[in-house]
Amino acid sequence: MESLQEQLLINKALLTATSSLAQGSTPEEVLKAACNALVSSSHHICLAWMYLGNPDRENISPCYTVGRASEYAENLLIDLSPAAMQGPARRSLATNKPVLVNVPSDPTYGIWRKRAVQYGLQEALTLPIGTTDETYRGLIVIFADLPAYFEQVGIEAFAAFSQLAAVALQQANLKLMLEKMASIDHTTGLLNRRAFTEIIHREYAQSKRSGHPFSMLLMDLDRFKLINDNYGHETGDKILCGISEISRSTLRSCDWMGRWGGEEFLAILPNTDEATAQAIAERLREKIDQFSITLNGQSIKATMSIGISSYPQDGETPDFLIRAADAALYEAKKTGRNRVVAAKEKHEVYSIASKINNAIVNNRMVPAYQVIVDLKTRKTVAEEALARLIDENGKPIEAMRFISAATELQLTHIIDSEIIKQTMNRCASNISAGGEHIAHFVNLSGDLLLHQELIHDLFTEAKAACLTCGIDLGPVKPLVLEITERQLLGDMNAVKAKLAPFLDFGMRLAVDDFGSGYSSFQYLAELPVSFLKIEGSLIKQISDKRIRKIIGRINDIAKDLDLITVAEFVEDADTADILRDIGIDWAQGYFFGRPVLDIPH
Repeated sequence: MESLQEQLLINKALLTATSSLAQGSTPEEVLKAACNALVSSSHHICLAWMYLGNPDRENISPCYTVGRASEYAENLLIDLSPAAMQGPARRSLATNKPVLVNVPSDPTYGIWRKRAVQYGLQEALTLPIGTTDETYRGLIVIFADLPAYFEQVGIEAFAAFSQLAAVALQQANLKLMLEKMASIDHTTGLLNRRAFTEIIHREYAQSKRSGHPFSMLLMDLDRFKLINDNYGHETGDKILCGISEISRSTLRSCDWMGRWGGEEFLAILPNTDEATAQAIAERLREKIDQFSITLNGQSIKATMSIGISSYPQDGETPDFLIRAADAALYEAKKTGRNRVVAAKEKHEVYSIASKINNAIVNNRMVPAYQVIVDLKTRKTVAEEALARLIDENGKPIEAMRFISAATELQLTHIIDSEIIKQTMNRCASNISAGGEHIAHFVNLSGDLLLHQELIHDLFTEAKAACLTCGIDLGPVKPLVLEITERQLLGDMNAVKAKLAPFLDFGMRLAVDDFGSGYSSFQYLAELPVSFLKIEGSLIKQISDKRIRKIIGRINDIAKDLDLITVAEFVEDADTADILRDIGIDWAQGYFFGRPVLDIPH
């Protein structure tokens, strides 16, 4: 063997391999890459094995081996006997220095000497990875098939490579530590939402493969804001920590528990049906009900509402299961708090919601368009897109039968998005084909405004639709967004900020169901509303003089604010004539036309 040539080959190989060390995302991957590089550096190196763990462990054995003599390291066990403690592996870990031995003549190999010689192992170099102050360290042992091999080529290159491996090992350990910190909720020590989402998808995939059920418990502390407001956030944190401890001790060892956000917790119960989940949830609720902390001699209690969903009966996807659990939790809150409610208690809601989910996936959520006419000229000036669900048999289901379920399960943003996209494409097709320019009314729920990714997609679609028209529509676009006070009651500044991108693009705004029981005047004062749609229940009572006066006053306010008024639920000629005489501008209803489905072919 030419020592200099061999040395150059090894230096080149190890230098090339250093990049693979940095690519290791875990300590195990780093040391495996190091072993592979060492064996590949020369055909004289016939074996490398690694150990990773506590150096003071009672028994050390290889956790990875590579090379043509790998069989030698199988079943290798280095204990704490006096002979073993004098061996190269234990000495290297104790001194944190490389140890070089001649295998056939080293007495510490004992019964392993004969086996080593059979595999052609002549010399061994043991390289420690890490520092003595670390309780979790690595060890790599390299074997050559020539006597004095490492002495001839020098151990400097191998020692330098081990130092690089040690640095890579530290980086991998740091990365794992940072990942763990990023996955843990610092207040409770539970998994946070990001980390727990991965657990949900993993458990779902496993249950789908095995056919076994699993259940979710979505838990929310009752009136937790009052605790924070009255006693301070430090007391609130103590309550959260106490609840998390009770939950961990009550749930089984196979169950997962995480902080879902704020005062919400989520538990995953593997291989658990709804009945078992309900029993576990009830036991957990009772223990939390008995829990309290003491502050200045005062006992502070907390209670928990729990919603349960189970796979597969309550949902076919993780997102749908979470929505089902959330709806069940809402029911528990609504019916008194400190209760456990399972999704099966609202089976009809979930049955409809399942149809919604399937319809969206299979493009069976479509608009039905109802004309809106000018009451003076009786010409069509607009149309409203109304959501319709086409079931598996091709039968349309009206929105009134599924929107409440969609609202409860927070699915309205998906429905709105689908209907708005289809309406924009219809508008563009109509204009490009030379059709009349009419307004297109679409419903915009508060739920949609919470999903920025869908809003971004809608703007992309809107811009594409405008290009398809082939003409300059100017600053005012044909799309009119209908909002209801029921959907958007709340912080007016937040409402304005969410609507701003739509309005800046040129879409107009209509307040729907005006006069339906809430005060809409704040919207009229602070939002750039263009249309006022009068609640249909008022229109149906148009024969009542008092109702006619109310509608008249609404119309007067609209005219003072330069708004176009639209009457809904106009079902006969007399109603249309009365509304025209009052001064209402536009109207829609069965008298002018029923909603017509627009089913794509």
